[in-house]
Amino acid sequence: MNYLTIIFCMLALPVIYAGTISIYQSDFTQEENQKRIPLKSRDELIALALAELALVRVWFSLGQCSIMNFEFLQLFVMLAGMLVFCMTDLWEKIVPNKILLVLMLLWVIINGMRMVKDLSGFVRAAPSMFIGFVFSAMCFGGTYLLSKGSFGAGDVKLSLVMGLYLTGEYVTGAVLYGCIISALYSVIMLIMKKISKKDAIPFVPFLFLGVVIRYLAG
Repeated sequence: MNYLTIIFCMLALPVIYAGTISIYQSDFTQEENQKRIPLKSRDELIALALAELALVRVWFSLGQCSIMNFEFLQLFVMLAGMLVFCMTDLWEKIVPNKILLVLMLLWVIINGMRMVKDLSGFVRAAPSMFIGFVFSAMCFGGTYLLSKGSFGAGDVKLSLVMGLYLTGEYVTGAVLYGCIISALYSVIMLIMKKISKKDAIPFVPFLFLGVVIRYLAG
């Protein structure tokens, strides 16, 4: 019966992505992005395929749980959010505040439900969520301050949301993998002279890949 959970979530993921992009699309600044049809580009389809694979893997790692497993629900919502942010950062170099606020509201709702249905489970999970938040605040907040604002404020806000959703168990690995891939990509592009040291590259797609890898790790 629990297979209905993963089937539903896999079907819901592209719907949530396409719906969110369509709603937010009017806020894009570039005309070509305002006219995009969701899930028509190669980059979107690759990102969606990776997200679906990661979703299935993390579902199995949590014991083929139901949708009311609050840990799985948080991981699913964050994955859907990262899929959206991956593309908005790639296209427009932005992490939309409106979508971040929606994610925060959903986090409050999810954990409010957890407190009502399983207070002891919430108490057990709370320290890890706090650790994830503090880890993200220290890593990304510190980077933002040291870079004197050249590091995106949107990335910092997203990292804090990631810390709450992914908890200390997942966010540390996700950030580590994302940073490693970002560094390797930058070095390769510099060697190939595709970018210069002054060029800024969108970081969220690498964070998305980091989340995918961490989910696949189980």
